[in-house]
Amino acid sequence: MKIAILNYHRMGGSGIVAYEIGRAMAEEMGHTVHFVGLEPPFRMGEQYSSRIHFHKVWLKDYPVFNYPPYTLALASQLSELIVRCDIDVIHSHYALPHAVAALLARDISGRNVKCITTLHGTDITVVGAHPTMKNITCHALMKCDAVTAVSNYLKKETERIFELPKGRIRTIYNFLNPEFFNPGLEEKQRLNPENDFICLHTSNLRRVKLPLDVIRIFHGLVVKSAKPMQLWILGEGPMQSEMAALAAGLGIGDRVRFMGIQTNIGPVIASADLLIMPSREESFGLSALEAMACGLPVLAAQAGGLPEVVRDGETGFLFPIGEVETAVGKGLQIVEDPDLHKSMGKKAAEHAVNTFNMKTIVRRYNQLYLDAVSGNGKGAVPSGT
Repeated sequence: MKIAILNYHRMGGSGIVAYEIGRAMAEEMGHTVHFVGLEPPFRMGEQYSSRIHFHKVWLKDYPVFNYPPYTLALASQLSELIVRCDIDVIHSHYALPHAVAALLARDISGRNVKCITTLHGTDITVVGAHPTMKNITCHALMKCDAVTAVSNYLKKETERIFELPKGRIRTIYNFLNPEFFNPGLEEKQRLNPENDFICLHTSNLRRVKLPLDVIRIFHGLVVKSAKPMQLWILGEGPMQSEMAALAAGLGIGDRVRFMGIQTNIGPVIASADLLIMPSREESFGLSALEAMACGLPVLAAQAGGLPEVVRDGETGFLFPIGEVETAVGKGLQIVEDPDLHKSMGKKAAEHAVNTFNMKTIVRRYNQLYLDAVSGNGKGAVPSGT
């Protein structure tokens, strides 16, 4: 098949998963994959399969426009790509703007290309659910040939918000590439020569991630444990300066290391000991899955789809959103008990590989494409993972 993939290129779970799906479709399934967007996917790099192509969306600068018309430019240029490259399937990651652009491009091209959309969270719960966007989002969800969500939580929320018929959305979990995330990436001697206990947080540092709670939880662990500890923060975002200021105010500024955005984060994660993830909302929690695959227990909030990823008391601990003291108490158990830490880390890696197996999930997407192209999907997707 010839597949076009639309996704945001910035660092984030949706873009990472979109790229890994496309890479696997090209390298393992033998399809030709065309990524379309403003920039190449975050992890694409310079070396990739000859079956993978990137097409830049060019925006027209025009004084009348207050904002560049990205959706229209994407739809227009995608319609040309459909015809020129004989595209069979468009896989959109995010309903807005990608699914809408895909449907418009199909109409313009006049071709029977199949439109599949994967929902990742905020495109539904924040943007799509807003009164100004709800109608167009619902239209896209009903007109696509198939719709998937990355967790049962997100599937149910989407059905509730848009009053969709049961069975319209299928859950297909996120996954990770074990080549880049596994316990064998351990490099503690290079990355942590002091052999401190390393707490880790990885996100885009937006308010919904409750990044100040990361600092507060780490501070609580430092105060109550005699172990030397550091906090590593992977990623960048609007609340970084507030995090740094809070850490300095609590007297732990020298223990907090902002590591920025990195393309190869596997060795960094594998060199840590505990992931702290207090998010107010997570549709899935790819950061938790990446940490678990590297053998880290996860200390996470009971938010959204996180309970579907983290097994409470087995691969880590869950705590109520915003309850910092509860999180500190649970985290302290992991910090102070080496046997518990080792056991949770081992179970976390096993759970990540077995439940969120990359090959199994890629095959599900491949079958979804095949069903859509052959007409077996009939516009609706059966429920279930």
